[in-house]
Order: sequence, then structure tokens, then C-alpha cells
Amino acid sequence: MGSGKLLQRAIDKHSKHNFTKVILEDGLTAQQASIREQYWIAKTGAMGNQGYNMNSGGTGGDNSRYIDYEKRGNPSDNFAGRQRWWKNLSTDEKAKWKESNRLSKCKGWYVSKLNSTKEKFVQSIARWCEENDVDKSMPTGLNNPKSRLYQKQTKGWRIRRSDMPKLKPYTNNRGNTNKDFCKGKTWRLKDGKRVWISV
Repeated sequence: MGSGKLLQRAIDKHSKHNFTKVILEDGLTAQQASIREQYWIAKTGAMGNQGYNMNSGGTGGDNSRYIDYEKRGNPSDNFAGRQRWWKNLSTDEKAKWKESNRLSKCKGWYVSKLNSTKEKFVQSIARWCEENDVDKSMPTGLNNPKSRLYQKQTKGWRIRRSDMPKLKPYTNNRGNTNKDFCKGKTWRLKDGKRVWISV
């Protein structure tokens, strides 16, 4: 029916079945629709006492003048105050604020020593990698099921994203090659993939 606040309040008050939606024009470009919206709002008096439009239409407008800040407990729009606060911050303070704001949106990571079940939560994995001399690309590989590094270790550390399941106990299979693995077997291409078959 529409997203305007005045219209929504009227629907809540009088119920939806008392309103009818009519498409006046169709198949217009965005620019044409903008012009025609202004025309129809002016023609029907939709900004008057009988209408629900809060501005003249087109590409929209600033409706902040309709907000009752006094009723909300604010003496005025405090966006100007935020701008002043931001301008008064030093470069270092701005950088710290941006970093904390960015980190608050990150999922975070868990790191643990190779033979330990105790995990430590890390918010910034890039910084942790720098501090522990770990390649920054390793956490991604360790948490990608398609990677050969999946759920393995790097430099004695195991790393998982906070949204990934807990890691199984680590088993080191390096050097434990099975000499009889290929005995009596060979491989053939099947659907473009190598498949082991018995001979």
C-alpha cells in the first residue's frame, strides 16, 4: 500500500480494507516516474489535509522537519552535535574509533596451540597473525573445506572462525604414507576426475 508514515498510521487506524490501491501510470523510466509523481501529487492535493504525502514527490525530500524531537526527548536534531564531536577527535582517536567499529562487525576467530583444547578468542585475526608471525592467508585456508589445509595447523597453531564447529583432535599424518596404498590399483578419468580402480 505504501511506506509513508502518515499512510501507515491511517491504515492502522481505519484498517486496510478501507483503502484502495490504483496504478495511475505504468511502464515509465525512473526519471519519467519522478516527474509524473510530482504531477499527480500536485493535481490530487495529496500534500494537503486530505492526503498522506509529506513532500512534493519526485526524488524524495528531507522529511526531518516533520520529526518531533521535543516529543522524543531531544531538544533538536543532534546530528550536528555528532559532526562537531567527530571534528574534535584527533587522527589517532578517529583511527581507534573506526577500528573498534569495524571489529564489532567481525565474527572473530578462535586460536589454540596444536596439542591443547584451550582456545583463545581473537577479534582481529590479521593483527594476531602479525604478532605471531603467521601468514595472513592461512586462516582462510584452514577454514575452507575445499582447501588441502582444511582443519590442519600452521606453525603449531590451529585456527577456526567463531561460526565454524570446534576442531577435532589433531593427528599428524605427515610422513605416514601407506606403501601398499597403490598396490593393485590404478586410476582412470571419469567425468573429468581421477578415480581409483582395482586392477
